[in-house]
Amino acid sequence: MLHWVEMGIEELKKNVEHAKKIISDMRSIYERIKDLNERQFYENSIRAMMYQLKLVNKTVPSLLNDISLVKKLPSEAVVSKTNPEIVTLAYISPYSKEKRYVSVNKADKKLFLKELQLSETGMMNLQKKDIKKKEVSSASFSGLARISNKFFFRLSEKLAPKFSDIADDLRKANIRFMIQTYLSIAFFVSTLVFLVSSVLMGIAIAFYFFLISYVWVPFLLLAISLIAFYFYPASEKSSVQKEIAYELPFATIYMAAIAGSDIEPTKIFRIISGSNEYPYVGREISKINNQIDVYGYDLVTALKSVAKQTSNKELAELFSGLATNINTGGELKSYLEKKSENFLNDYKLERNRYADLAGTFMDVYISILIAAPLILMMMFIVMGVTNMGPSFLSTDNLMILSIGLVAVVNVIFIFVLNLKQPRV
Repeated sequence: MLHWVEMGIEELKKNVEHAKKIISDMRSIYERIKDLNERQFYENSIRAMMYQLKLVNKTVPSLLNDISLVKKLPSEAVVSKTNPEIVTLAYISPYSKEKRYVSVNKADKKLFLKELQLSETGMMNLQKKDIKKKEVSSASFSGLARISNKFFFRLSEKLAPKFSDIADDLRKANIRFMIQTYLSIAFFVSTLVFLVSSVLMGIAIAFYFFLISYVWVPFLLLAISLIAFYFYPASEKSSVQKEIAYELPFATIYMAAIAGSDIEPTKIFRIISGSNEYPYVGREISKINNQIDVYGYDLVTALKSVAKQTSNKELAELFSGLATNINTGGELKSYLEKKSENFLNDYKLERNRYADLAGTFMDVYISILIAAPLILMMMFIVMGVTNMGPSFLSTDNLMILSIGLVAVVNVIFIFVLNLKQPRV
């Protein structure tokens, strides 16, 4: 009897999982399809998914009836047979490559398979669009890298050891370029900026000779371009670090929930990396999966290796702690629950600190940019009436200078607040 009930519960569980997957696919189509020319096709796919849901839910009463514990104990002949009205289908999804199971009424089998084929075709088409976009983006960057390496690779190879800090930032910012290639791109783009600006400046001087005093502009643009390339990896690393810090508490809670089902630790990381909810943490976890699948590392070694490469210290500590926990046979769920609690406390403290900082900035802003200009305006009025101002600056010039200073300080305030603001 218990074995028979367990089989019914398992079938019901698989149907619920399949229904959740259908709803997730429907949401994915709604969020990502904007092409009006193909809207009809995807609407048909969504209708097919909705019909699948209807057919799957249609079997729920029969499955619940089969697993009821209050009905009479069936004979041995009935126990050994499954419900003749329900069939269990097993198939591999063409787009996700996952093996799925679902139970439907026998009479609805053909109709379900027809709707399933239509919905799977829609998801495959959507997946091909995503892959094509990635290939186009990757091809454009690889083309630039190839041209840059053709002209500057030898120079970049000689200079690469002097820019080890940039190489480290590139790795931690998940910028997929070797340091030699990145330097080649920097030199190529900067040279291109210098040449184009020099040609434009030459043409401008030919028509307006007084512009010759601005002949330094191409050199300034060259310097700005090189400086931008130098600081970009560090800026991107900082951005990735903040994004990971935002996702980490919630990703850890999710990991603790999965660990509670006592599944293999590697599957926890595969589930997180395959989820779209935590893209930045998932990207770091994908490195663990790659080191296991491609390089053949064991999970503990992969965790320690990726901990050294990630830009976020808290995530590095989590990976190191997980490695130690797995190596010593500790309770994985308990460890993740404690870490998630700590991360949530840090998350709340960070926002409280920002709220205090914003309050301090507000007080300073009121003092400097509201009260001070009013006082200055009164001073200028008195100076204009009494002619007590400096001889080299008129009252009007002082007023213009003050307005410009207020505007600059406003920009600085906005920049600093945006820099300090945590992700919301």
